[in-house]
Amino acid sequence: MMRIIVFLGTLAAASAAAWLVNIKYQYADLKAFLDVLLNVSGVVFTLMGIWIAFLYPNALARIVGPSSVITVDFSEGKEEYVRLTAIVGSVLKSAFVVLLIMALNLARVIFPAIPIVVENLILIKQLALGFACMLFLIQSDAVMEVILANVKFLNDLHTKRASRQAEDEY
Repeated sequence: MMRIIVFLGTLAAASAAAWLVNIKYQYADLKAFLDVLLNVSGVVFTLMGIWIAFLYPNALARIVGPSSVITVDFSEGKEEYVRLTAIVGSVLKSAFVVLLIMALNLARVIFPAIPIVVENLILIKQLALGFACMLFLIQSDAVMEVILANVKFLNDLHTKRASRQAEDEY
């Protein structure tokens, strides 16, 4: 819930700052930025989806066919549950960013034909810039979750390897 408040606060603050500073930009510049966000979202979505399918096949099978698979048991280690939650969270955020970019692109097609939009074009452009800043923050949060999940995974892997090596030497 706190992250949602931060994301919406970013939208409001960035839009207000763009309005106060009177930032002027071309749609092509915003589109280029949104394309980068879209690409990053696609990469996170794809790679983490593959990782979930590889590391947690029962969890994925549970989503696809809930009645045919036994529920995944995370009682052994809370780390696995936390890691899977972070990975799925990053996938969901990336998917959300994709949906919002699609909505923004659709709005770009539809809104220019509406008179009230034409009359308030500067305000709408500042809101769109704030919206892009919010999308950047959401996607950055998803990427950071991916990075942290991978670092934790590597730390666990190293710890388990060191533990096995110590047992072998003992």
